[in-house]
Amino acid sequence: METGYEKRGYLLDDFRLFHLKDREGTNIDYHYHEFCKLLMLRSGSGGYTVDGQRYSLDTGDIVLIGSGCVHRPEFEHGSLYERVIIYISPEFLQQQSTPDCPLLDIFNGEHGHVLHLHQPDILWNLSDALEQELSKDEYGRVILSNGLLLRLLIEIARGIRNPETTFAKPIVPSDSRILEILRYIDAHLTEELSIDILAEEFFISKFHMMRLFKQETGRSIHDYLQERRLLFARDLIRQGVSATDSCFQSGFRSYSSFTRAYAKHFGTTPTGRKGAPAAETYE
Repeated sequence: METGYEKRGYLLDDFRLFHLKDREGTNIDYHYHEFCKLLMLRSGSGGYTVDGQRYSLDTGDIVLIGSGCVHRPEFEHGSLYERVIIYISPEFLQQQSTPDCPLLDIFNGEHGHVLHLHQPDILWNLSDALEQELSKDEYGRVILSNGLLLRLLIEIARGIRNPETTFAKPIVPSDSRILEILRYIDAHLTEELSIDILAEEFFISKFHMMRLFKQETGRSIHDYLQERRLLFARDLIRQGVSATDSCFQSGFRSYSSFTRAYAKHFGTTPTGRKGAPAAETYE
């Protein structure tokens, strides 16, 4: 098992495992990977934001992040944060799938991105066995490692199908005004929006609104608005809309600003060229 990762957003192997434990907290911007990611929270509590939805995490939770999902961990400095992270190539998942067991579906987020399991010990034991096998250099290491990972994924898939299993619900702001502002932004993404416009629309001081929004959602109004527009633009591009049309249909007023923000957010330009590699991170 390697202890470092060269580039965020690129995976040269079928999968890679990291077991990390610290109290440093997280200070990581929203980012995107081309591979799928499985995170098992072994100890601690915090938050995770995936594709604009913010979730609360507790020990034993499983975070499932598909290829292309924008995400960010949120753990406070001083709190114990122990996790097992496995990066998995979508091609590997596709190759190992069968008609009755499509492994990529585990990461599609159809039911949510955070899984609560009543008995996570089975998964922890499998991840421990996988970690131990990867640390060896013995005969059959690759075959056994692949088998352990596949068993781990199948146990998760069975857990997803278990009616007793629950998915975490995204955190809803406790202040009704912020919830209304979120709904208003989502409904008017393609229109001109600004702090002044929102403050006037909701009869609230813009400074109080900005402070309250950050307190309730963990991010600024500008960051939230830009992220929602970028996600909307990405969906348009995936539907075959040109990058230029997607830019203006999603509410951006400048194509150059749009392409810079898109490349920074997703690691690739709207036309598919790779952006500059982001800073190194395990998350």
